[in-house]
Amino acid sequence: MLNRPPKSVQELLSKGSLSKLQKKDAKTSRLQALWVATVPADLAANSRCFAVQGQTLVIYARNGSWSTRIRLLQAHIMNKFRELPDTQIRSLDIQIKPTLK
Repeated sequence: MLNRPPKSVQELLSKGSLSKLQKKDAKTSRLQALWVATVPADLAANSRCFAVQGQTLVIYARNGSWSTRIRLLQAHIMNKFRELPDTQIRSLDIQIKPTLK
């Protein structure tokens, strides 16, 4: 039998794969919050800021017309996301996701 004290939930969450998932979720939430604050409400309702991959901001749009609207706002979007301290956005990757929720 092991003579180790039990680990607290906080200790388990602060280490290992749960910690990585928690950090990734927090970053995704921050990106989406900035997305909603940056684009018009109707566009935000039909698109999602998915991730930053390298220097590319990955955006999901419900269809081609929403994708076009994102392209029209590309300079504004990139300027806003460049304000984040840990990102250097140089391009957008807009992907069509008809099942976007």
